[in-house]
Amino acid sequence: MQAKGNRHLNSAGRQGGMSLIGLIIGAIVLGFAALVVMQVVPMYIADQKLVTIFKSLEKETASSPAEIRRMADKQLDINEVDDRFDSKDFDIRPVTGGFDVKYNYEGRATLFANLSLVADFEHQVRVSN
Repeated sequence: MQAKGNRHLNSAGRQGGMSLIGLIIGAIVLGFAALVVMQVVPMYIADQKLVTIFKSLEKETASSPAEIRRMADKQLDINEVDDRFDSKDFDIRPVTGGFDVKYNYEGRATLFANLSLVADFEHQVRVSN
């Protein structure tokens, strides 16, 4: 009977759970993930606003690149991304029946010190005349 009691004490004395080291490592991983999310999400939100602007340009008609830039500047201002993007950087080329508007750029999210995440974005739309 005493042997059963000892077995019971040994298994009860050993508790499962996370050690302090495991807790610290988990907190570091969770903190790093939160940092990445906080830096990357605004970059993608701004890009989605740019996608919306390009979709609205596709529905418009324009007779010149300057007119396309004016429409784009207005939309950039309305969507509050005129501090990130400039219509002067849009590549506007005449094609049959209108203009091709392209904008390719790199989005950068600085994590800390000299470590950054880089995302390449490409947008293209045809504006008819």
